[in-house]
Amino acid sequence: MKKIVVTLAVLMGLAYSGAVLADGCFICADGGYVQYKGDDTFAKRKEAKEKFSCEVTGTTSSCSNPKGTVGEK
Repeated sequence: MKKIVVTLAVLMGLAYSGAVLADGCFICADGGYVQYKGDDTFAKRKEAKEKFSCEVTGTTSSCSNPKGTVGEK
């Protein structure tokens, strides 16, 4: 029983740390997505608009087939 509790605690810790460090995607007005790295900032939204013509209408935690990525170093 102790092994199960420890294993669950470790898995929950890994899941939480992944969620905290997770990147996301901007939802574009035209229906597409632009992925961003790190935090959602005005500078990244502006970069998405300039590079990919994405008028950001919201965010989501994941997306398929993004137009590109902003915030990469």
